[in-house]
Amino acid sequence: MKAGIYAIMWLCDSHTVIIILSILKTVVSYCPDTNHWSVWWTYEGSNSGPSVWGARNKDWAICKTGKNQSPIDILPNSLLYDPQLQPLKIETASVNGVLRNNKKDLTFLISNKFEPAVNITSGPLSYTYKLYQIKLHYGRLNTTGSEHRIDGKSFSGELQFMAYNSELYANHSEAQKNPRGIAIIAVFLSIGDTGNSAFEMFRQKFVLITSTDTCTDLHGLPIDKLLPRTDQYMTYSGSLTQPGCKETVTWILLNKPIYISYKQMEDLRETPYQEWMNSNARPVMPLNHRTVRTNINFRKTTRLCSMKISKKYEANPEVGQR
Repeated sequence: MKAGIYAIMWLCDSHTVIIILSILKTVVSYCPDTNHWSVWWTYEGSNSGPSVWGARNKDWAICKTGKNQSPIDILPNSLLYDPQLQPLKIETASVNGVLRNNKKDLTFLISNKFEPAVNITSGPLSYTYKLYQIKLHYGRLNTTGSEHRIDGKSFSGELQFMAYNSELYANHSEAQKNPRGIAIIAVFLSIGDTGNSAFEMFRQKFVLITSTDTCTDLHGLPIDKLLPRTDQYMTYSGSLTQPGCKETVTWILLNKPIYISYKQMEDLRETPYQEWMNSNARPVMPLNHRTVRTNINFRKTTRLCSMKISKKYEANPEVGQR
């Protein structure tokens, strides 16, 4: 009799355990390990904010001394039209991965083990780059969300599609340290009347990553729904916008934003355990002697950048005179 009771109790308990594990798997997933230095920097403050990143760790010195740092303020009148820039090619697909709350930002880590890779080629790129993560930068106000600015103005947010050079390097960790290692496509977020269906998949997961450094599974994210329909972009050589600020990035900023609803933006802003007050955007950095190129024809007026440049050629009147 006792053996029968124990057997029934064991079956019930194991069934219960299976249910509990199943529920937990849909809520919190395994988070990859983070570098221990990741807790030693923030987006605000005089002791750990952007102004002292270069002093926190010797491997981050370039955050202070680098001449090709990101983000930057895009000045339409300073853009160089390059007719040789071809349209960007992105092999869009539905991807799987985990959405992570690491206190600094929300990051979607893409699983490239079994699914077809999302490859990015052409445009200003000479190699094939494989998408490995998407970062969400945003602020408490609509005017403080994006890292990059256009003519001094910020957008509500900025999605950064980060890809590594899969022809030269084995993974993104190696690529971040080497020339032409990383390509980042920046897509601005604006608030519109209707929501974005792909961003809604993010929004539904925000409530599951409400404790520090937690992850949750996200399956079937359609990358194409997070990209605006445009072939126009701006590009420049820059850096990662978080420590260690490696200057190995080709930045590509698409010329149109995507629109998310007010509800989607509010839920994003209410995601807890983000250790910043205003935004997780690094302040804009000096352009120095870099050139920002574009495939936008200056003769046309676009929705995002209104650029009208008039250039005249005039011979020196003293030429040929004695």
